[in-house]
Amino acid sequence: MNSVFQPLALTKKAVILDTDMGPDCDDVGALVTLIDYAKQYGFDILGVCNCTSNRSGMGTIDAVARYCGYPVENLGQWNQPGFMDDESCHKYTDEIAQRFSEKYASGTLAVAPSVEFYRRTLANAPDDGVVIIVIGMLNTLSALLDSEPDEFSPLSGKELIKAKVNALVSMAAILPEGRECNVLNDYKAAENVFTNWPTAMYLSDFHIGWQIITGYDPEQPQPANPLYESYRLYTAGRCINSSYDLTAVQFAVLGEGEFYSLLEPCRLEFYDAGTGTPDATRAIPDPDGRIYFMKKMVDDATIAADLNKFLHKY
Repeated sequence: MNSVFQPLALTKKAVILDTDMGPDCDDVGALVTLIDYAKQYGFDILGVCNCTSNRSGMGTIDAVARYCGYPVENLGQWNQPGFMDDESCHKYTDEIAQRFSEKYASGTLAVAPSVEFYRRTLANAPDDGVVIIVIGMLNTLSALLDSEPDEFSPLSGKELIKAKVNALVSMAAILPEGRECNVLNDYKAAENVFTNWPTAMYLSDFHIGWQIITGYDPEQPQPANPLYESYRLYTAGRCINSSYDLTAVQFAVLGEGEFYSLLEPCRLEFYDAGTGTPDATRAIPDPDGRIYFMKKMVDDATIAADLNKFLHKY
């Protein structure tokens, strides 16, 4: 069994979560899962960054974290307007943020620009002490990678990552090849990260979480809370959803074992799948590659049952 990844449950390294809170509700499930794991295994969540321009996504992050008893005061956000911020990305976040985040509703929620957030947080972290889990687009990480020395660190972005980050775990791409949302929505950023990121990368591709269904029974309404309401609002009352992002968090914490193993290392090649832009990827086996894709070791229902316990705990 491949054992290159050191899971958070064993290492207790700190975590930064990077999410696109808004376009889907599995980001809520992933945040809940990460918070519960942090409590269980005793590792720290250093901060949460939102890779979209959706301000109510920040309020939703605050609402969910506080409801789960793990307030996150260190927040970052992509600070360029218009990215993943149309009406379709606000199906639940506007209501959740307004109803359940006092700081968002009062206009006092403090949020730093994403590059500042990352550089300050990493500069203050121990060497090789951070695992980044990204469950959205890779624009914030690409900007960090290209960042210059500043008041937080004399290191370039790539140097800072190499010094401080142990591994990157991401929900992204699709095997063996094709177009996937977290890549195609900013394929230039994705290509920059997958080509130039200096640490090992572990990917939960589209097929891992697609048919792992988690959420709530719509016939058994829950007390009003930001978790249940996020799923209800996003799914128009169905209350269940695919678990793409939750699987990345689960692997980051537990690593290889009961639920997942890793495929052999590879690199990602970007190509045009007929859209006019090179926003599709194919995995190319490469013994010197730094990208490892996850493989499921059990059926979808078994993984779903394990993940559902986090949503129903709060």
